[in-house]
Amino acid sequence: MRSRAGFTIVELLVGTTLSLVLLTALTGAVGTGGRLLSALGRRGELEDTADLALEALAFDVRRAGYDPTALGVEALVDASPTALALQADLDGDGAVDAASEESTQYVCSTATRRLSRILGRQSLPLADTVVGCGFRYLDGAGLPIPAPAAGLTAADRARVRAVALDLALAGGGATTARTAEVALRSAR
Repeated sequence: MRSRAGFTIVELLVGTTLSLVLLTALTGAVGTGGRLLSALGRRGELEDTADLALEALAFDVRRAGYDPTALGVEALVDASPTALALQADLDGDGAVDAASEESTQYVCSTATRRLSRILGRQSLPLADTVVGCGFRYLDGAGLPIPAPAAGLTAADRARVRAVALDLALAGGGATTARTAEVALRSAR
């Protein structure tokens, strides 16, 4: 009896079929990993956007009411559930320049899915994927001061000791929510 070298057609078909099954499984695993990586990237981007927006708010709220010349600068000029206006005499000249960063506003709009920061006359979008956004105002005891849609009265704004922002972002199948509570300069 002679030994045969090579493979039969059946052996080649079985080997090819097993190779295709293995290749299909590997392709599926790589595709799943790619989709997961992409989803994590989108979520990370949303989290970074939310964190940066809250850091900007904290920076502005902490310096609101800065008044080195004792002019009587009111920290909160407008305080509603969807908008916040702050002012400070940052250059110490005894006046608040409405066209500069001494006048800062935040506007939440879920209709346009945007949180904007307005410095003087320059509008800067902080987040473009907003699904929930709202300001809350707290008194010296940490209790909420109810803010009507038209905004707090001057007397209620004078009672505010901290500002909170609740922010929710969504996009590309990912979501994130953040809250920041920041004390006003006058509350320290």
